[in-house]
Amino acid sequence: MDLTIRTARTLKVTEQKISPQEMGQLADLALDPRYEALLNVMERACISLETAHLNTSPGQPEEVLGGHAVSKAAWMFFVHVQHQVQNAYHMRAGEPTEEGPPDTLNDMLQGVF
Repeated sequence: MDLTIRTARTLKVTEQKISPQEMGQLADLALDPRYEALLNVMERACISLETAHLNTSPGQPEEVLGGHAVSKAAWMFFVHVQHQVQNAYHMRAGEPTEEGPPDTLNDMLQGVF
């Protein structure tokens, strides 16, 4: 099996919603012990970006702001992935999900979830 790394968009705009098959796979992922290892890898990446941001010289305001934006985006992605897996798991289990209205770009930029 050849594993490729996605570096560009592969999904079409019409494929924004998760298919029922993908929902099932995400629900299975929640119960897979390897999911915890994946979360640890993603969290370490967030921590690494955050550490680089904290080590930015305070005399470089543009770099500080840029580092904050990148760090915040990484943590938001990390949380988003977990919400998707959790929602898929709860939907399979018949539990209600905590999904509210989709975040606006402004909410995401301001860090409001």
